[in-house]
Amino acid sequence: MALLDSVIEDVGSRFGLGPKAGQLLREVVQMITGSPGGIGGFIEKFRSAGLGSQVASWLGRTDGAVLTGPQVEQALGSSVLGGVANRLGLAGGVAGMAIGYLLPKVIGQITPGGVIPSGIPAAFSSYMQTTPVQTTTHRVEQVAPRAISVVHDAPHLGRWLIPLLAGLGILGLFWYLLSGNQPAPVVATAPAPTALPPAPIPSIPAHLALTNDDGIITYSGVVHDESTRTSIMDALKGVFGADRVKGDITINANAGPAPWLVDLRTTMEHLKTSGVQAVFDGNSLKVGGLISDADRDGIISALRAALPAGLAFGALTDRVASLVSDVTNKTETALAALHPGFTTADLLNILNQSIINFPTNSAEIPAAGKTMLQHASAAFKQLPSGTVVEIAGYTDNTGDPAANVQLSQQRADAVRAALVSSGVDPSMLVAKGYGSANPAASNDTAEGKFRNRRIEYRVVKPA
Repeated sequence: MALLDSVIEDVGSRFGLGPKAGQLLREVVQMITGSPGGIGGFIEKFRSAGLGSQVASWLGRTDGAVLTGPQVEQALGSSVLGGVANRLGLAGGVAGMAIGYLLPKVIGQITPGGVIPSGIPAAFSSYMQTTPVQTTTHRVEQVAPRAISVVHDAPHLGRWLIPLLAGLGILGLFWYLLSGNQPAPVVATAPAPTALPPAPIPSIPAHLALTNDDGIITYSGVVHDESTRTSIMDALKGVFGADRVKGDITINANAGPAPWLVDLRTTMEHLKTSGVQAVFDGNSLKVGGLISDADRDGIISALRAALPAGLAFGALTDRVASLVSDVTNKTETALAALHPGFTTADLLNILNQSIINFPTNSAEIPAAGKTMLQHASAAFKQLPSGTVVEIAGYTDNTGDPAANVQLSQQRADAVRAALVSSGVDPSMLVAKGYGSANPAASNDTAEGKFRNRRIEYRVVKPA
Protein backbone atom coordinates (compact mmCIF):
# COMPACT_ATOMS: atom_id res chain seq x y z
CA MET A 1 0.00 0.00 0.00
CA ALA A 2 1.57 3.26 -1.13
CA LEU A 3 0.33 5.22 1.89
CA LEU A 4 1.91 2.77 4.32
CA ASP A 5 5.16 2.84 2.34
CA SER A 6 5.14 6.62 2.68
CA VAL A 7 4.62 6.36 6.45
CA ILE A 8 7.49 3.87 6.75
CA GLU A 9 9.79 6.10 4.72
CA ASP A 10 8.81 9.16 6.77
CA VAL A 11 9.41 7.62 10.19
CA GLY A 12 12.55 5.88 8.96
CA SER A 13 14.20 9.09 7.80
CA ARG A 14 12.90 11.25 10.65
CA PHE A 15 14.26 9.00 13.41
CA GLY A 16 17.14 7.36 11.56
CA LEU A 17 15.55 3.89 11.66
CA GLY A 18 16.28 2.76 8.10
CA PRO A 19 14.83 -0.72 7.41
CA LYS A 20 13.70 -1.01 11.04
CA ALA A 21 10.88 1.42 10.28
CA GLY A 22 8.82 -1.34 8.64
CA GLN A 23 9.42 -3.63 11.61
CA LEU A 24 8.33 -0.87 13.96
CA LEU A 25 5.09 -0.38 12.01
CA ARG A 26 4.43 -4.13 12.33
CA GLU A 27 5.00 -3.91 16.08
CA VAL A 28 2.61 -0.97 16.39
CA VAL A 29 -0.13 -2.70 14.37
CA GLN A 30 0.25 -5.90 16.41
CA MET A 31 0.02 -3.90 19.65
CA ILE A 32 -3.16 -2.19 18.44
CA THR A 33 -4.91 -5.39 17.29
CA GLY A 34 -3.56 -7.65 20.04
CA SER A 35 -4.70 -5.43 22.87
CA PRO A 36 -7.59 -6.72 25.05
CA GLY A 37 -10.70 -5.17 23.58
CA GLY A 38 -9.08 -4.76 20.16
CA ILE A 39 -8.57 -1.33 18.67
CA GLY A 40 -11.00 0.29 21.10
CA GLY A 41 -9.22 -1.27 24.06
CA PHE A 42 -5.86 -0.05 22.82
CA ILE A 43 -7.13 3.50 22.40
CA GLU A 44 -8.66 3.39 25.87
CA LYS A 45 -5.18 2.88 27.37
CA PHE A 46 -4.20 6.34 26.18
CA ARG A 47 -7.44 7.92 27.38
CA SER A 48 -6.87 6.36 30.80
CA ALA A 49 -3.35 7.82 30.81
CA GLY A 50 -4.82 11.33 30.58
CA LEU A 51 -4.25 11.70 26.83
CA GLY A 52 -7.89 11.96 25.78
CA SER A 53 -7.46 15.19 23.82
CA GLN A 54 -4.58 13.71 21.84
CA VAL A 55 -6.58 10.56 21.09
CA ALA A 56 -9.54 12.63 19.91
CA SER A 57 -7.27 14.35 17.38
CA TRP A 58 -6.25 10.94 15.91
CA LEU A 59 -9.65 9.56 14.93
CA GLY A 60 -10.33 9.83 11.21
CA ARG A 61 -7.24 11.93 10.44
CA THR A 62 -3.51 11.36 10.06
CA ASP A 63 -2.25 14.72 11.29
CA GLY A 64 -3.27 14.29 14.92
CA ALA A 65 -1.24 15.22 17.97
CA VAL A 66 2.14 13.51 18.19
CA LEU A 67 3.09 11.97 21.55
CA THR A 68 6.41 12.21 23.34
CA GLY A 69 8.36 9.15 24.48
CA PRO A 70 7.34 9.58 28.16
CA GLN A 71 3.66 9.81 27.15
CA VAL A 72 3.91 6.57 25.16
CA GLU A 73 5.61 4.85 28.10
CA GLN A 74 2.96 6.18 30.47
CA ALA A 75 0.17 4.60 28.39
CA LEU A 76 1.82 1.33 27.32
CA GLY A 77 4.15 0.66 30.23
CA SER A 78 7.93 0.49 30.35
CA SER A 79 8.00 -3.31 29.82
CA VAL A 80 6.04 -3.12 26.57
CA LEU A 81 8.09 -0.23 25.26
CA GLY A 82 11.34 -1.89 26.35
CA GLY A 83 10.33 -5.12 24.61
CA VAL A 84 9.78 -3.32 21.32
CA ALA A 85 13.09 -1.50 21.68
CA ASN A 86 14.98 -4.74 22.37
CA ARG A 87 13.39 -6.66 19.51
CA LEU A 88 14.28 -3.91 17.05
CA GLY A 89 17.64 -3.05 18.59
CA LEU A 90 16.67 0.56 19.36
CA ALA A 91 17.32 2.85 22.28
CA GLY A 92 14.20 3.10 24.45
CA GLY A 93 13.91 6.85 24.00
CA VAL A 94 14.07 6.62 20.22
CA ALA A 95 11.51 3.80 20.15
CA GLY A 96 9.10 5.80 22.31
CA MET A 97 9.34 8.94 20.21
CA ALA A 98 9.00 6.99 16.95
CA ILE A 99 5.91 5.15 18.24
CA GLY A 100 4.45 8.46 19.43
CA TYR A 101 4.93 9.81 15.91
CA LEU A 102 3.46 6.69 14.22
CA LEU A 103 0.33 6.28 16.34
CA PRO A 104 -1.64 9.29 15.01
CA LYS A 105 -0.98 8.16 11.43
CA VAL A 106 -1.90 4.51 12.02
CA ILE A 107 -4.98 5.20 14.17
CA GLY A 108 -6.09 7.85 11.71
CA GLN A 109 -5.98 5.37 8.82
CA ILE A 110 -7.85 2.60 10.63
CA THR A 111 -10.62 4.91 11.88
CA PRO A 112 -12.10 6.45 8.71
CA GLY A 113 -14.79 8.94 9.55
CA GLY A 114 -13.71 8.83 13.17
CA VAL A 115 -15.35 5.41 13.68
CA ILE A 116 -13.38 2.75 15.59
CA PRO A 117 -13.72 -0.54 13.64
CA SER A 118 -14.10 -3.97 15.23
CA GLY A 119 -11.24 -5.39 13.14
CA ILE A 120 -8.07 -4.28 11.40
CA PRO A 121 -8.43 -3.11 7.77
CA ALA A 122 -7.08 -5.44 5.09
CA ALA A 123 -4.42 -2.89 4.14
CA PHE A 124 -2.58 -3.65 7.39
CA SER A 125 -2.81 -7.44 7.24
CA SER A 126 0.65 -7.79 5.65
CA TYR A 127 2.18 -6.33 8.81
CA MET A 128 0.65 -9.01 11.05
CA GLN A 129 1.83 -12.25 9.42
CA THR A 130 4.16 -14.57 11.31
CA THR A 131 7.28 -15.99 9.72
CA PRO A 132 6.83 -19.23 7.68
CA VAL A 133 9.84 -20.98 9.23
CA GLN A 134 8.07 -21.50 12.54
CA THR A 135 4.99 -23.03 10.86
CA THR A 136 7.03 -25.41 8.70
CA THR A 137 9.17 -26.54 11.62
CA HIS A 138 6.11 -27.25 13.73
CA ARG A 139 4.57 -29.38 10.96
CA VAL A 140 7.71 -31.49 10.55
CA GLU A 141 7.87 -32.12 14.29
CA GLN A 142 4.38 -33.68 14.09
CA VAL A 143 5.09 -35.81 11.01
CA ALA A 144 8.50 -37.15 12.03
CA PRO A 145 7.30 -39.26 15.00
CA ARG A 146 4.62 -40.90 12.83
CA ALA A 147 7.24 -42.02 10.27
CA ILE A 148 9.35 -43.52 13.06
CA SER A 149 6.35 -45.44 14.46
CA VAL A 150 5.66 -47.01 11.04
CA VAL A 151 9.17 -48.43 10.95
CA HIS A 152 8.81 -49.96 14.42
CA ASP A 153 5.21 -51.16 14.14
CA ALA A 154 5.51 -52.70 10.66
CA PRO A 155 8.97 -54.25 10.28
CA HIS A 156 7.77 -56.29 7.30
CA LEU A 157 7.71 -53.08 5.28
CA GLY A 158 11.40 -52.40 5.84
CA ARG A 159 12.45 -54.30 2.73
CA TRP A 160 10.91 -51.72 0.41
CA LEU A 161 10.62 -48.65 2.73
CA ILE A 162 14.35 -47.88 2.81
CA PRO A 163 14.76 -47.89 -1.00
CA LEU A 164 11.61 -45.77 -1.23
CA LEU A 165 12.94 -43.17 1.20
CA ALA A 166 16.25 -43.09 -0.68
CA GLY A 167 14.41 -42.48 -3.94
CA LEU A 168 12.41 -39.68 -2.40
CA GLY A 169 15.63 -38.14 -1.15
CA ILE A 170 17.11 -38.17 -4.66
CA LEU A 171 13.93 -36.59 -6.06
CA GLY A 172 14.07 -33.92 -3.34
CA LEU A 173 17.68 -33.09 -4.21
CA PHE A 174 16.76 -32.90 -7.91
CA TRP A 175 13.87 -30.54 -7.14
CA TYR A 176 16.14 -28.38 -4.96
CA LEU A 177 18.66 -28.00 -7.80
CA LEU A 178 15.92 -26.96 -10.27
CA SER A 179 14.01 -24.52 -8.04
CA GLY A 180 16.84 -23.06 -5.96
CA ASN A 181 14.63 -23.27 -2.83
CA GLN A 182 16.01 -24.79 0.33
CA PRO A 183 13.72 -27.12 2.28
CA ALA A 184 12.94 -26.08 5.81
CA PRO A 185 15.38 -27.69 8.23
CA VAL A 186 14.05 -30.52 10.39
CA VAL A 187 14.83 -29.65 13.97
CA ALA A 188 13.69 -31.13 17.24
CA THR A 189 13.23 -27.75 18.87
CA ALA A 190 13.40 -24.23 17.53
CA PRO A 191 16.52 -22.39 18.71
CA ALA A 192 15.99 -19.54 21.12
CA PRO A 193 16.03 -16.19 19.28
CA THR A 194 19.20 -14.18 19.67
CA ALA A 195 18.51 -10.76 21.15
CA LEU A 196 19.80 -7.90 19.05
CA PRO A 197 22.21 -5.59 20.82
CA PRO A 198 20.70 -2.23 21.75
CA ALA A 199 21.35 0.45 19.17
CA PRO A 200 23.76 3.14 20.32
CA ILE A 201 22.12 6.18 21.86
CA PRO A 202 22.65 9.24 19.64
CA SER A 203 25.74 11.01 20.94
CA ILE A 204 24.61 14.55 20.08
CA PRO A 205 21.17 16.20 20.04
CA ALA A 206 19.66 17.56 16.86
CA HIS A 207 20.24 21.31 16.90
CA LEU A 208 18.95 24.39 15.10
CA ALA A 209 19.72 28.01 16.01
CA LEU A 210 18.36 31.04 14.18
CA THR A 211 18.29 34.81 14.52
CA ASN A 212 15.77 37.13 12.90
CA ASP A 213 17.40 40.46 12.12
CA ASP A 214 14.56 42.48 10.62
CA GLY A 215 13.41 39.55 8.48
CA ILE A 216 16.89 38.36 7.51
CA ILE A 217 17.31 34.89 9.02
CA THR A 218 20.74 33.60 9.98
CA TYR A 219 20.71 29.93 10.95
CA SER A 220 22.99 27.01 11.81
CA GLY A 221 22.45 23.47 13.02
CA VAL A 222 23.20 19.75 12.93
CA VAL A 223 20.72 16.97 12.07
CA HIS A 224 20.77 13.24 11.39
CA ASP A 225 20.12 13.10 7.64
CA GLU A 226 19.55 14.94 4.39
CA SER A 227 15.77 14.54 4.58
CA THR A 228 15.66 16.43 7.89
CA ARG A 229 17.92 19.18 6.57
CA THR A 230 15.73 19.55 3.49
CA SER A 231 12.56 19.84 5.57
CA ILE A 232 14.14 22.62 7.66
CA MET A 233 15.33 24.50 4.59
CA ASP A 234 11.89 24.20 2.95
CA ALA A 235 10.24 25.64 6.08
CA LEU A 236 12.68 28.57 6.32
CA LYS A 237 12.36 29.49 2.65
CA GLY A 238 8.60 29.00 2.64
CA VAL A 239 8.04 31.37 5.57
CA PHE A 240 10.75 34.01 5.11
CA GLY A 241 11.68 33.73 1.41
CA ALA A 242 14.68 32.02 -0.18
CA ASP A 243 16.55 35.31 -0.59
CA ARG A 244 16.25 36.18 3.12
CA VAL A 245 17.78 33.09 4.75
CA LYS A 246 21.48 32.35 5.09
CA GLY A 247 23.50 29.76 6.95
CA ASP A 248 24.25 26.04 6.90
CA ILE A 249 23.06 22.83 8.51
CA THR A 250 25.48 19.94 9.03
CA ILE A 251 24.53 16.27 8.67
CA ASN A 252 25.84 13.97 11.41
CA ALA A 253 24.68 10.33 11.67
CA ASN A 254 25.14 10.53 15.45
CA ALA A 255 22.53 13.28 15.80
CA GLY A 256 19.34 12.29 17.58
CA PRO A 257 15.69 12.83 16.55
CA ALA A 258 14.17 16.29 16.27
CA PRO A 259 10.63 16.31 17.73
CA TRP A 260 10.23 20.03 16.95
CA LEU A 261 10.16 19.17 13.23
CA VAL A 262 6.53 18.03 13.42
CA ASP A 263 5.13 21.37 12.19
CA LEU A 264 8.18 23.53 11.58
CA ARG A 265 6.46 25.94 9.19
CA THR A 266 3.95 26.91 11.87
CA THR A 267 6.82 27.30 14.31
CA MET A 268 8.63 29.65 11.93
CA GLU A 269 5.50 31.79 11.57
CA HIS A 270 5.83 32.57 15.29
CA LEU A 271 9.44 33.70 14.86
CA LYS A 272 8.80 36.69 12.58
CA THR A 273 9.46 39.26 15.33
CA SER A 274 12.59 41.24 14.47
CA GLY A 275 15.41 40.60 16.94
CA VAL A 276 14.16 37.22 18.09
CA GLN A 277 16.57 34.33 18.57
CA ALA A 278 15.52 30.68 18.91
CA VAL A 279 17.56 27.60 19.73
CA PHE A 280 16.13 24.12 19.16
CA ASP A 281 18.29 21.59 20.98
CA GLY A 282 17.22 17.96 21.30
CA ASN A 283 13.98 18.01 23.26
CA SER A 284 14.17 21.69 24.25
CA LEU A 285 13.40 25.06 22.67
CA LYS A 286 14.64 28.39 24.04
CA VAL A 287 13.66 31.88 22.85
CA GLY A 288 15.29 35.25 23.48
CA GLY A 289 17.25 37.94 21.65
CA LEU A 290 16.85 41.67 21.32
CA ILE A 291 13.15 41.57 22.16
CA SER A 292 11.12 42.52 25.20
CA ASP A 293 10.25 40.02 27.90
CA ALA A 294 6.59 40.33 26.91
CA ASP A 295 7.37 39.48 23.26
CA ARG A 296 9.55 36.57 24.33
CA ASP A 297 6.90 35.14 26.65
CA GLY A 298 4.22 35.56 23.99
CA ILE A 299 6.29 33.67 21.43
CA ILE A 300 7.00 30.84 23.88
CA SER A 301 3.29 30.58 24.69
CA ALA A 302 2.38 30.36 20.99
CA LEU A 303 5.06 27.74 20.33
CA ARG A 304 3.95 25.69 23.32
CA ALA A 305 0.48 25.46 21.80
CA ALA A 306 1.76 24.65 18.30
CA LEU A 307 4.38 21.99 19.12
CA PRO A 308 4.02 18.51 20.67
CA ALA A 309 3.54 18.23 24.41
CA GLY A 310 6.67 17.16 26.24
CA LEU A 311 9.06 19.69 24.73
CA ALA A 312 10.91 21.78 27.31
CA PHE A 313 10.55 25.53 26.73
CA GLY A 314 12.72 28.24 28.21
CA ALA A 315 14.28 31.67 27.76
CA LEU A 316 17.70 32.21 26.27
CA THR A 317 20.29 33.95 28.38
CA ASP A 318 19.40 37.63 28.01
CA ARG A 319 21.55 38.80 25.11
CA VAL A 320 20.99 42.46 25.97
CA ALA A 321 21.88 41.97 29.64
CA SER A 322 25.01 40.05 28.63
CA LEU A 323 26.06 42.79 26.22
CA VAL A 324 25.44 45.55 28.76
CA SER A 325 27.30 43.68 31.49
CA ASP A 326 30.30 43.08 29.25
CA VAL A 327 30.49 46.71 28.10
CA THR A 328 30.00 48.02 31.65
CA ASN A 329 32.83 45.87 32.96
CA LYS A 330 35.14 47.15 30.20
CA THR A 331 34.10 50.74 30.94
CA GLU A 332 34.85 50.45 34.65
CA THR A 333 38.18 48.76 33.94
CA ALA A 334 39.13 51.59 31.60
CA LEU A 335 38.06 54.24 34.15
CA ALA A 336 40.19 52.60 36.83
CA ALA A 337 43.17 52.54 34.45
CA LEU A 338 43.17 56.31 33.78
CA HIS A 339 46.59 57.72 34.60
CA PRO A 340 47.09 61.01 36.43
CA GLY A 341 47.01 63.88 34.00
CA PHE A 342 44.44 62.29 31.66
CA THR A 343 42.60 64.66 29.35
CA THR A 344 38.90 65.38 28.98
CA ALA A 345 39.00 63.56 25.64
CA ASP A 346 40.45 60.47 27.36
CA LEU A 347 37.52 60.35 29.78
CA LEU A 348 34.82 61.02 27.19
CA ASN A 349 36.22 58.39 24.81
CA ILE A 350 35.72 55.80 27.55
CA LEU A 351 32.21 57.00 28.47
CA ASN A 352 31.10 57.05 24.83
CA GLN A 353 31.70 53.28 24.71
CA SER A 354 29.44 52.67 27.72
CA ILE A 355 25.80 51.56 27.66
CA ILE A 356 23.02 52.63 30.01
CA ASN A 357 20.14 50.27 29.26
CA PHE A 358 17.09 52.30 30.24
CA PRO A 359 13.82 50.35 30.55
CA THR A 360 11.33 50.88 27.72
CA ASN A 361 9.74 54.36 27.85
CA SER A 362 11.57 55.11 31.09
CA ALA A 363 14.36 57.43 32.29
CA GLU A 364 15.16 55.24 35.32
CA ILE A 365 18.88 54.40 35.36
CA PRO A 366 19.48 50.69 36.09
CA ALA A 367 21.67 49.75 39.06
CA ALA A 368 24.66 48.83 36.87
CA GLY A 369 24.48 52.23 35.18
CA LYS A 370 24.36 54.07 38.51
CA THR A 371 27.48 52.26 39.72
CA MET A 372 29.34 53.07 36.52
CA LEU A 373 28.38 56.77 36.78
CA GLN A 374 29.60 56.88 40.40
CA HIS A 375 33.01 55.69 39.22
CA ALA A 376 32.93 58.17 36.32
CA SER A 377 32.16 61.05 38.71
CA ALA A 378 35.57 60.60 40.37
CA ALA A 379 37.21 61.21 36.99
CA PHE A 380 34.97 64.21 36.23
CA LYS A 381 36.16 65.85 39.47
CA GLN A 382 39.73 65.72 38.17
CA LEU A 383 38.98 67.66 34.94
CA PRO A 384 40.28 71.23 34.68
CA SER A 385 38.06 73.92 36.18
CA GLY A 386 35.83 75.58 33.59
CA THR A 387 35.36 72.44 31.48
CA VAL A 388 31.76 71.98 30.27
CA VAL A 389 30.52 68.61 28.99
CA GLU A 390 27.23 68.02 27.22
CA ILE A 391 25.29 64.86 28.06
CA ALA A 392 23.26 64.08 24.93
CA GLY A 393 20.31 61.65 24.94
CA TYR A 394 19.13 59.73 21.86
CA THR A 395 16.38 57.22 20.96
CA ASP A 396 15.67 54.99 17.97
CA ASN A 397 13.06 56.04 15.40
CA THR A 398 10.19 54.01 16.86
CA GLY A 399 7.13 56.00 17.90
CA ASP A 400 6.24 59.69 17.87
CA PRO A 401 9.25 61.97 17.14
CA ALA A 402 8.18 64.62 19.66
CA ALA A 403 7.73 61.99 22.38
CA ASN A 404 11.17 60.62 21.54
CA VAL A 405 12.77 64.04 22.04
CA GLN A 406 11.05 64.38 25.40
CA LEU A 407 12.15 60.89 26.51
CA SER A 408 15.73 61.49 25.41
CA GLN A 409 15.80 64.77 27.36
CA GLN A 410 14.55 63.00 30.50
CA ARG A 411 17.27 60.36 30.18
CA ALA A 412 20.02 62.95 29.66
CA ASP A 413 18.73 64.84 32.72
CA ALA A 414 18.79 61.60 34.74
CA VAL A 415 22.46 60.97 33.88
CA ARG A 416 23.40 64.56 34.76
CA ALA A 417 21.53 64.28 38.08
CA ALA A 418 23.34 61.02 38.93
CA LEU A 419 26.76 62.62 38.34
CA VAL A 420 25.87 65.73 40.30
CA SER A 421 24.59 63.61 43.21
CA SER A 422 28.03 61.93 43.24
CA GLY A 423 29.78 65.28 43.68
CA VAL A 424 30.40 66.59 40.15
CA ASP A 425 30.15 70.40 39.83
CA PRO A 426 26.69 71.10 38.24
CA SER A 427 28.19 73.96 36.17
CA MET A 428 30.39 71.38 34.41
CA LEU A 429 27.42 69.46 32.96
CA VAL A 430 24.59 70.32 30.57
CA ALA A 431 21.92 67.87 29.31
CA LYS A 432 20.08 67.89 26.01
CA GLY A 433 17.71 65.39 24.30
CA TYR A 434 17.89 64.88 20.53
CA GLY A 435 15.29 62.14 20.04
CA SER A 436 16.02 59.94 17.02
CA ALA A 437 18.38 62.44 15.33
CA ASN A 438 21.90 61.46 14.27
CA PRO A 439 21.52 57.65 14.44
CA ALA A 440 24.72 55.78 15.25
CA ALA A 441 23.50 52.64 13.43
CA SER A 442 20.78 51.61 11.03
CA ASN A 443 17.26 51.66 12.44
CA ASP A 444 16.42 48.83 10.04
CA THR A 445 17.64 46.17 12.46
CA ALA A 446 16.84 45.38 16.07
CA GLU A 447 20.47 45.64 17.09
CA GLY A 448 20.83 48.94 15.24
CA LYS A 449 17.88 50.36 17.14
CA PHE A 450 19.43 49.19 20.38
CA ARG A 451 22.67 50.98 19.54
CA ASN A 452 20.74 54.18 18.77
CA ARG A 453 19.18 54.28 22.24
CA ARG A 454 22.26 55.85 23.80
CA ILE A 455 23.90 58.59 25.84
CA GLU A 456 26.77 60.54 24.27
CA TYR A 457 29.29 62.88 25.94
CA ARG A 458 30.98 65.76 24.16
CA VAL A 459 32.99 68.84 25.17
CA VAL A 460 31.03 72.06 24.92
CA LYS A 461 33.70 74.27 26.49
CA PRO A 462 37.25 73.17 27.10
CA ALA A 463 39.10 74.55 30.12
